[in-house]
Amino acid sequence: MEHAYPRLGQILRVALPALLVAQFLVWPLTGLLDPHLGIVATELLIVWFMALFIRRNRFEAENLLLFNATAPSTLLIVFPTAIGASLLVAEFDLYVSALLQLLDLGAPLSLQRNLIEIQIVRDYIDLPKILLAVVFIPGICEELFFRGFVLTGFYFHSGPKTALFSSALLFAVAHFNPWQLPALFLFGLFLAALAYWTHSIYPPIIAHITNNLLSVVGINLRTNFGFEALASNDHLSPLLVVLAAFVLLGGLYLISRRPRIIPLPRRDYRATPIEKPIYS
Repeated sequence: MEHAYPRLGQILRVALPALLVAQFLVWPLTGLLDPHLGIVATELLIVWFMALFIRRNRFEAENLLLFNATAPSTLLIVFPTAIGASLLVAEFDLYVSALLQLLDLGAPLSLQRNLIEIQIVRDYIDLPKILLAVVFIPGICEELFFRGFVLTGFYFHSGPKTALFSSALLFAVAHFNPWQLPALFLFGLFLAALAYWTHSIYPPIIAHITNNLLSVVGINLRTNFGFEALASNDHLSPLLVVLAAFVLLGGLYLISRRPRIIPLPRRDYRATPIEKPIYS
């Protein structure tokens, strides 16, 4: 049973080459042609590395990647909860950015501009491309890797605390954006908690897609219509912050109490014999 889930060394042997090749080889080659093509290529490459490893080691992808059924009512709760989390993480990121600016360590303007421009819909023909490259592909591929492959492996061999922390940290580092690392780490923790509490990959996928979609909508509302309420570089009103916190905390409470259809795999307790198995 212990051989059915990757250990730390195996996770790193897959993650490090995949992320480095994606960032420093595939992205420069494809991103120069088209940034959206570059995003899709890098995301698919990471999943390809993972799929090759799973096939070579004959792991059961259904268990490892948490392809477990989730109650429709739980999935409905995830959507507003993800909106609350996205708004609060974006607000937190603004304060981190302001602090870095004070320390003269702010992100380069070129990076900020690129992150915005890649999401702007200038013509109707841009919409499907942006939705695919910015919203759906990253939301699916990154969740399969970080909340499926990485989190499940860490959980089985090291326990839930290590799994949540490590998968969120690797997720943040993998974006190669140190200026947003704290915000990415917090969002990674949120996504990891969804996977852990629901025992399924589908809630974090929905939450990740929701976050990406909210970013695209906010940037385009500001750019094309002058609507500032959801702009990623403007602070939320105090009322909206309180409302987002209420929705997030309430949603997490409900999700954590929802019944799980499929339990998480039994942990490798021979490495930690003093612990007792956890059942849903």
